[in-house]
Amino acid sequence: MILAETKKKAHIVEYILFLWQIEDLVRAAQFDPKILEKWAENTASSEGSDSKREKEWIMSIAAEMRSQGKTESGHVASVSETMVELAHLHEMLVGPMEDKRYKEAFEVAQPIMKELSAKQPGPASHPVEQLLVVLYGFLILRLQKQSISAETESGFVAFRNWANVLAKGHIQIYYGG
Repeated sequence: MILAETKKKAHIVEYILFLWQIEDLVRAAQFDPKILEKWAENTASSEGSDSKREKEWIMSIAAEMRSQGKTESGHVASVSETMVELAHLHEMLVGPMEDKRYKEAFEVAQPIMKELSAKQPGPASHPVEQLLVVLYGFLILRLQKQSISAETESGFVAFRNWANVLAKGHIQIYYGG
């Protein structure tokens, strides 16, 4: 099993963030197969996965990005479809399924999300997309080793908790766990 498959089954939100990071990595490598194959080899080595399959996977992502015109920005269809799937799951969990834990986690994060949305130009996107954008932004801050205020850190906890409950809902619905 390759790293992406493992992430998808274990935590769907982390999987999407991983895919966003891969899209950025492919762009940063300027689609250079040598760089991407080296990344795949390193990933296989550190994760104990199949090097050949990791290479095939990253090269297929790069090809998908090119064929879909996502060389500069945006997400490939497979990533967007997974985001839509999560948006539908969100609607089910707050609606017909009335998942109490999910609703509570979402409601804790909602005021912070509204505050962030008010600062963004244009119409607000779906709450799940906002969640992903916030988590990815936080990931980038951490990777860049930028200082993070206590207020931002506490807000992140609410988003992380919401993401974890969403991922658990995904496992229950799609994998029966």
